[in-house]
Amino acid sequence: MSRPESRVLRYVAAGCAAVLVAAVVWAAALVAQGTGHPAPTGSGEAVLKLRSALNVFYLPRYSPPAKAPFAPEYTIDLEALEASPGQNRAPVENVRVSFDLSAFKGKAEIYGVHKGYGCARSGFHVDCALGDIKLGEGAVFLPFYVKPEPGTAPGPAGALAMTVRSANAPTIRHTTRLIVGSPSLTARQNYPQRTGVRPGGEIALTPAFGNKGDTAVQDGISLRVTAHEATLLPRYRNCRYNKATGATLAWCDFPRPLPAGAAYQTNTPVTAVADRTARSGDVSFSVWRTVDADYLSRLPASAPHGSGAPLRLRPVDGSGFTGRETGPSESAGGGLAFESTQLNDVEAVGFAIKGRVGQVTDITVPYPRGNGWTRPNGTGELRVTLPEGVALIDVPPESHSGDIPYCYPDPQQEHRAVCPGPEPPGTVMRVRIDKRVDGARGKVTAHSDPRIDPNQANNTAPVTVQYLG
Repeated sequence: MSRPESRVLRYVAAGCAAVLVAAVVWAAALVAQGTGHPAPTGSGEAVLKLRSALNVFYLPRYSPPAKAPFAPEYTIDLEALEASPGQNRAPVENVRVSFDLSAFKGKAEIYGVHKGYGCARSGFHVDCALGDIKLGEGAVFLPFYVKPEPGTAPGPAGALAMTVRSANAPTIRHTTRLIVGSPSLTARQNYPQRTGVRPGGEIALTPAFGNKGDTAVQDGISLRVTAHEATLLPRYRNCRYNKATGATLAWCDFPRPLPAGAAYQTNTPVTAVADRTARSGDVSFSVWRTVDADYLSRLPASAPHGSGAPLRLRPVDGSGFTGRETGPSESAGGGLAFESTQLNDVEAVGFAIKGRVGQVTDITVPYPRGNGWTRPNGTGELRVTLPEGVALIDVPPESHSGDIPYCYPDPQQEHRAVCPGPEPPGTVMRVRIDKRVDGARGKVTAHSDPRIDPNQANNTAPVTVQYLG
């Protein structure tokens, strides 16, 4: 079975998915002129929420003959909402977005204006006619691209202005600070894999990150920590957790600059506890600029906070840290994988067959937990003894066009299915519920080598029937 190292290594620097300051992003409706209050235009029948737009645009510097570096993408994310629950559910009508990009003059070239969203450019102004947006829907679009011009002086360089108007919703106004220069976030990568972790045992991870760009991050850094097959201990009061107990996600804010060339690690490890059923898992982190962190990943201010001392940072040598290779990194991350002492303990996972009497239905047969139920060539088989009143329908490979393997009749035992695997997204069993038999139960069995997996008691799990209608 695949191990979680691949998931850890997938932490590459995110592109430029960036969003509003936390207080703005999580507002019930973002319709502000930088104040949190609606602008006095529109009929008020509906509301547009600005879910995502850059607060700071870092324009990279370069000198010819080098190739111009990639500039951030100025992605906009709008959502249509009702002004009040139960009121008129008409769409937000005739949405128009205007950009005053005068701050780019002499510093960057605007190109690639997105005509598919009705965008047109006149000098350093771009206007986009989005049309109507239905309630509950939105528009995520990239109105233009930017190419930096050579020889631009570093530092603050003005502001970009965006105005969103419509026929029946308050106006949105948003300002993005323009800074010439680019931070480039990096992270430590060489975390060793942990093996032999006991169920309930602790896994410690010390996140470390740096800035290899030419410009400081001035508005703070945020750390996102996730645990798979483990839970995080809610120790730090400057961290928010997705649950008060059993948390699998933490978001920690550090309201301090990250200078160019600097690197830090946390003063103490972030600790996770392996789940009682864990075979393998990982603890990972990513680092973001706070004001433009991924709004889908961050936690709201109302999320539970840790109860202990704050998590702090201390300087380290970040020369070996890495980030995105193709340009300045808006995010970076790393982590460690772990294997538990139960790695080779195969445990079958029970499931329910749901449907009405007479119904033919496809059921995904879950793969067991633990290594060792597959043969050396990567294949394995589960055997499902069907509950009384349920019949297997054979689905030969030539009868369907998909790659999903179907369970087939076991030639060695009647009323039993053989389910091949492991193949993503899973093995499917097609059955017909012939009659109702209250309390009917079958079983699913995953075989393993007793020499490697001495606990054979959990290799079988129940299969039940839930009758609908």
